[in-house]
Amino acid sequence: MRLTRAEREIALAFCRGLSDKEVADRLFRSYHTVRTEKRAIYRKLGISKDTELLWWCICKRLGIEFNLQSIRTKGINILHDSAGDI
Repeated sequence: MRLTRAEREIALAFCRGLSDKEVADRLFRSYHTVRTEKRAIYRKLGISKDTELLWWCICKRLGIEFNLQSIRTKGINILHDSAGDI
């Protein structure tokens, strides 16, 4: 499922290591709005942890298909397995 532009913006801000409050301040949104958007992002991506959101960002940046099952199985090795595709 695709994220909206606003959701992608929030997801990428989190992947820079910002807290919910810092994302809200940086993007000029309320803390509550950012939390709501983050829940929507998690729901759309089928994830439940910040580390999984970070994996989504890494995969997106490297052009690797985001497959949570593979990530949970292979961990960091998924990057090595996909190196030939990059």
